[in-house]
Amino acid sequence: MKNEKKSFSSRLKAAAVGAAVLAGSIVSPFMFSTENVSAEDVEINFAKALQYSIYFYDANMCGTGVSENNRYSWRGDCHTYDAKLPLDSENTNLTDSFISKYKDILDPDGDGCVDVAGGFHDAGDHVKFGMPENYSAATLGWGYYEFRDSYKTTGQDDHIETILRYFNDYLMKCTFLDDDGKVIAHCYQVGDGDIDHAYWNSPEIDDMARPGWFLTAENPQTDYVASAAASLAINYLNFKDTDPEYAEKSLKYANALFDFARDNEKQLSLNGEGPKAYYVSSKWEDDYCWAAAWLYKITGDHAYLEEIFPYYDYYAAPCYVYCWNDMWGGVQCILGEISETYPDFIEEYKVAANKSPYEDMNCWASVAEAIDKYMTGGVGTITPAGYFWLNTWGSARYNTAAQLMALVYDKYNGGTSKYGEWAKGQMEYLMGDNPMNRAYIVGYSENAAKFPHHRAASGLTKCEDTAEQRYVLYGALVGGPDADDKHNDVTADWIYNEVTIDYNAAFVGACAGLYEFFGDSSMQVTPDFPPAVSTGGDEDDENGGRFWVEGFYTQIDQSDGPKANEITLYVRTTSNKPAKNISVRYYFDASEMTSVSTDSMELRQLYDQTAAETDYAAELTGPHLYKDSIYYVEISWPGFSVANSNKKYQFAIGTYAWGNKWDPTNDWSLTDMLKVDSNWTEIDSAQEAPNICVYSDGILVGGTEPDGTVPEVTTAEPKETTVSETTETTASVTKVTAETTKTTTKNEPSESSAGGTEPTLLGDATCDSAVDVRDVTLVNQYAVKMADLTEEGFANADVITDGKVDLKDLGQLKKYLIKVISEF
Repeated sequence: MKNEKKSFSSRLKAAAVGAAVLAGSIVSPFMFSTENVSAEDVEINFAKALQYSIYFYDANMCGTGVSENNRYSWRGDCHTYDAKLPLDSENTNLTDSFISKYKDILDPDGDGCVDVAGGFHDAGDHVKFGMPENYSAATLGWGYYEFRDSYKTTGQDDHIETILRYFNDYLMKCTFLDDDGKVIAHCYQVGDGDIDHAYWNSPEIDDMARPGWFLTAENPQTDYVASAAASLAINYLNFKDTDPEYAEKSLKYANALFDFARDNEKQLSLNGEGPKAYYVSSKWEDDYCWAAAWLYKITGDHAYLEEIFPYYDYYAAPCYVYCWNDMWGGVQCILGEISETYPDFIEEYKVAANKSPYEDMNCWASVAEAIDKYMTGGVGTITPAGYFWLNTWGSARYNTAAQLMALVYDKYNGGTSKYGEWAKGQMEYLMGDNPMNRAYIVGYSENAAKFPHHRAASGLTKCEDTAEQRYVLYGALVGGPDADDKHNDVTADWIYNEVTIDYNAAFVGACAGLYEFFGDSSMQVTPDFPPAVSTGGDEDDENGGRFWVEGFYTQIDQSDGPKANEITLYVRTTSNKPAKNISVRYYFDASEMTSVSTDSMELRQLYDQTAAETDYAAELTGPHLYKDSIYYVEISWPGFSVANSNKKYQFAIGTYAWGNKWDPTNDWSLTDMLKVDSNWTEIDSAQEAPNICVYSDGILVGGTEPDGTVPEVTTAEPKETTVSETTETTASVTKVTAETTKTTTKNEPSESSAGGTEPTLLGDATCDSAVDVRDVTLVNQYAVKMADLTEEGFANADVITDGKVDLKDLGQLKKYLIKVISEF
């Protein structure tokens, strides 16, 4: 199979267009349209797809080992406080009596906490849900077990092993054994979906409550404990030859967890505790048989088959598709493998289950029946373009799981068959050979989905933002198309564009299987991958990256004029490190006021969402003198990571006193800030306020001060630095003052403003034959009467040519430097 290029047939394109017309409506410009359909060829490269697919797990790592183990510079340690989960009945579902009885096991160092750090976030959110966590770990391990050579040939074995260790180390950490090696408790979930889903920010700055849920002998929850045992058993097989000591540890925990499931009451998980409606498990028997089958493969102990017999549902596999809530397809594949080495399995099962001895049963035949149904629409449906579609939520997840089953079947049944060929065609559809000409693998091609529903990668402060995402979430398998071959590539659409650890799990294995059967030397991985990206600052600096304020204001007027402004603000950042030392300053000009004392002006907090929803609170102080008639008020959030928390803060500033004038038009921080009619305006309307400044421990890290001070520019050549680059800087500060200019004139309208001097280069206020950030700085200073301009500089700075240099010219200059406009 060559690394070929394919293009979707005109006939199927026409059919899809007709279906779209008949459907009557398209909900988004990113849905199917003729603009999205091009003649561009589709790259079919299973080595590349395998390489990319593993990287999704780097993006979803959680805990204190992220920086050490993941391969993305834009991800760092997060939720480190999971290592210090308070061991009490308020933060866990454990009773006080249980905690007291087993405190030495749960809290060996006696600090009153339990360590459950590590593992992987479920999706674009940051909860660690047990069922998808266990399924993903086991399925990734299964794919590696079946198609190990593909990983080695493409150089992906080290990467997948890192991911598998991180998964299974977490499962072992969350399993608490007594001195006899028996399970006392197992933590199956960390984080609450209801709390977590109210946020949209990077995991590194999360500070939300993250309770832990544990299973015990009183609440055994067989599905959770058995699925964890299965993953650890598979982990043993994957490492027994390369790291025997680690493999034996995995097997120790696998045996302990399975023994716990066997010896305690068989019980479905308490869906109301922890997962709630997010992951409602419907049975435990499939998970139990899944674990027992793998343990039999390891040990050959017939006792594990005897555990399977009472609960095994032979007829279940062809009724659905392998997934976290229905493991029967996987169970049937493993029992098919077992039947080859122990052919009496089926006959013994018939006797144990009181089946007729004449009943025709064969595990591989059952797997083939399931795949035949996927191919023909006997389960799910076949879209107009031939795509196997099962469910609105994550159609690609089910499709790739069916592919994995087909490829495992072929491995044990004579090599490539119609099933493998079918799997190949389905993957080619997901790579872009479809009516939308869209790859559903993020980053795979130019036409790949670009807006996965993922907080960390998006770099956005709200999922409704339609802006370009900051980082490429390489290899993430988005939810996929609907039954009409349509798809909505929008960040906020968690149906079409959800990405989760269980969506990718079978996809990774399917890529490996396809490479084993159809790959050749023409299919190569991408060298020097992933591409280097800028995180916007020093990766080891908690204040590295850009900081800024978004918001809006409402002006309060009375009969004698403006009296106050009510300011609403949110603090934003591109940093991936939590910063708890942030403050914000609002600068205002008091030159028209008779007094700035607290008795004669208005300064009060209107709303502090941080105080309303957390144990922290904002502090509002001021006014503080900045320089001359310029003052500022300061808001800080001691101990709280306010940046990107989406916590609203509102305050009022001005004067209601008669005779004390208030003119907001000359306030520095109000420049270019959005004015609205009501401070009840929604967060979606907030816009950047470039002159409300952000500080870290009193050092400017965002915004522009009234004298033109900006965060330090880190480029070697300041002339080549743009305004957008100055915002991607770190904590130290530089000032560019009028001392760098030529012979100056006083800050007052000069003769040049009447047309006496012609501009030599519009925008070049510093007269150095370039238009760059230094011109912005000098015009900033001049506009607030803190610097002077030469006559030539004045003429150049008057970019709107109205005989004045003021904030209007400054605004145009900024737009020019960030390429919003191309000329003055």
